[in-house]
Amino acid sequence: MIIQGVVADPSGQPVPGAVVMVAAAPVPVPDIAALTDATGRFSIMVSAPGTYRLLIRGANAMTETTVSVHTEAVEVRAELPG
Repeated sequence: MIIQGVVADPSGQPVPGAVVMVAAAPVPVPDIAALTDATGRFSIMVSAPGTYRLLIRGANAMTETTVSVHTEAVEVRAELPG
């Protein structure tokens, strides 16, 4: 299973180099994180269905989002505050 998506700023522009971390998972997991690419995209492999809490940190802002994983791939759009 994969959680994938994009991190954007309030104007909708992609945020490259943001850190996307799994802060909580339905089962014990090792530290899992990804960096967004030049287009703000990221992907994280997860092993079990359920609810995941993601912590997203950019250069000057941080946000959280919760995602339910019940299919092979879940698409997330997160916005970092300005």
